[in-house]
Amino acid sequence: MPKRVHKNYAGFAKGAILAIFLPLLCACTKEMEPLPAASGAHLANLPVTVSAEQARDMRLRVEPVSLKRVPVELTVPGVVEANPSLTTPVISLVPGIVEDVRVQQGDNVKQGQVLVTVHSDQVGQIESELVSKLLELQAERRQLEVRMLLAQKVYQRKKTLLSEKIAAEADVEIAENELSLEKAAVRALDEKIAAAIETTRQRLHLFGIPKQEVDRIVASKQIQHKFSIRSPRSGVVTVRDADPGEMIEGGKPLFVVADLTRVWLTAQIPEKDVSLIKRGIPVHAKIDSFPKRDFIGSLSFIDTRIQSETRTMAVRANIVNPNSDLKPEMFGKMTLQTDTAQALFVPSLAVQQVGEATVVYVEQAPNVFKETRVEIGKTLGESMEVVEGLRSGDRIATQGSLKLLGMSLQRLSKE
Repeated sequence: MPKRVHKNYAGFAKGAILAIFLPLLCACTKEMEPLPAASGAHLANLPVTVSAEQARDMRLRVEPVSLKRVPVELTVPGVVEANPSLTTPVISLVPGIVEDVRVQQGDNVKQGQVLVTVHSDQVGQIESELVSKLLELQAERRQLEVRMLLAQKVYQRKKTLLSEKIAAEADVEIAENELSLEKAAVRALDEKIAAAIETTRQRLHLFGIPKQEVDRIVASKQIQHKFSIRSPRSGVVTVRDADPGEMIEGGKPLFVVADLTRVWLTAQIPEKDVSLIKRGIPVHAKIDSFPKRDFIGSLSFIDTRIQSETRTMAVRANIVNPNSDLKPEMFGKMTLQTDTAQALFVPSLAVQQVGEATVVYVEQAPNVFKETRVEIGKTLGESMEVVEGLRSGDRIATQGSLKLLGMSLQRLSKE
């Protein structure tokens, strides 16, 4: 009696399993996704044989297992940082009051673009000193010009009298010397004016005021107590610390402009993996904000110290960011290609899930296939790495593999 109960229970369990799977598989007339896993599912011990007509109907395809050289990779969390060598703080070198702020944080700016206008009494004082000096020197120059013109007339008259033998040659020489002295005085004054202008130009340039501003003062003699601060480079405004009406001190950073077309990705490498990396190896970055995009670069820095608390070493990669999409403090993953290795790969279409087992169908003879358990590693595009269960040169069913699984379970239902 106990044996009969055991037999009936086993038959009932077997029938229950088949009742779940067979309707799905028998209705399959084209390639389908793998069936849901069922714990303890049966693996066929006998080969599955198909006729030529069945092979044609199921569009059966057989392909050899191939060796591929694939990268050996190490993946660690990372964070995006601006490259300091491509980042410039924008500072007001003189105290003043902010009048107009023309950009916001996150704006793209061009080199030379006006960022802010500042009212400064110190700048106004420098401009006023130049205007006063110019007015004084130019008035003196007009007097010298009058004296030079008079000396020119005397010299011309003496030459005329000498040609008529009325004046002596010594008188002409004296007149010529006086004219030369007056011309030299004018030239000296012109040099003095140019020096005053250049001195002011350099003083204002130290405050970040463009040299063209001095040309405006010289031409108009008008003083402006305000000046514009311009972007020193093209990039993105990553920091804005200026508001209209704010009083600022000299040396205060108002903005930070960063060129984000090349950024850093920093990460921490576990101590056990430090020996695998070296500068210059390829790096691929996956950023959380752009999960479908792959950013490329190379490892540019490896720290010389292990952090005692975490037993990790800091590394840094230069990442190409042509559209400036990556922003500082974004999180992602850094994948470093530490080496290459050969591995067996099969098309994903060939791999089926049977309960907790992963199987492929290996061709033993034309249209004869053995269900073979395999261990799968990494996925590379439409291919899967086979870590165990196959050898290079084995031929497996790719298209039609799912239907071979259905035929195997159909045979199981008849046992």
